[in-house]
Amino acid sequence: MATTYTNHVKLGKPGVADRHWNLPINANAEALDALSPVSGLCVTPAEIPSASLIVQVAPGRFQKRDGTIGAFAGALSVAIPPSKTCSLYLTDAATLTVSTDGYPTTAHVPLATVVTNATSIVSVTDDRLVCAVVGIDSRNSLTLDGGSLTEGAVVNLGTANGATIGGAAGQKLGFWGASPVARPGVYTSAYATSTRNLAAYSPATASIPYAGIAEGAGGTPYARAADLDALRAAYENLRKLSENTTQLLNAVVADLKSMGLLG
Repeated sequence: MATTYTNHVKLGKPGVADRHWNLPINANAEALDALSPVSGLCVTPAEIPSASLIVQVAPGRFQKRDGTIGAFAGALSVAIPPSKTCSLYLTDAATLTVSTDGYPTTAHVPLATVVTNATSIVSVTDDRLVCAVVGIDSRNSLTLDGGSLTEGAVVNLGTANGATIGGAAGQKLGFWGASPVARPGVYTSAYATSTRNLAAYSPATASIPYAGIAEGAGGTPYARAADLDALRAAYENLRKLSENTTQLLNAVVADLKSMGLLG
């Protein structure tokens, strides 16, 4: 009978009366070993059975924190300390790490837990994660090249420590297509009072000339008390507006400083 094959991976299934079953079985083993979900980043003893404190890590790819794909070239000789339980993992930068303190809490790719005795590998437990969530809404950050948020997206920030955009004043930032610039220089003000309330302004419009009275030689005009009082009222209103505007500006500058938008 002829060899048939599975639907998906196409593994060979020799017929009942076929001879040389070793051929399709060996071919199946090679096919499985070549599959990334099976062999990618797989940790195994250097020898079977183990005769040393050496393991091998197969090459493979993994998803990094920023959503991009990282690659590990593999390692043929990884030394494991004797009589220990070790966690093998990759950092986000694809650095292979052997830890006797378990897996870290920061971003990493777990590979395997390796137990040793004084001279050899006792066991290897596969800790690789086979499945992962994908999609534009699955990443907890944009890629290093930037990207676009989905329409109507909301970026939630923490209420304890919050979030920072730009780690230093020299880093550049721009909005609405403007060229990014570093944070402007420091603003100082000797006038410290501030307010977030801009009061209404009551102007005293001088639409009619002040009349005054004629006293002295040649009809020289002098201002009347009422004229001076009207000027005083207009000046006082203008003074209040100027002071209030300065206080409001102080508050705006203070708020922008508190957010780091101004120096």
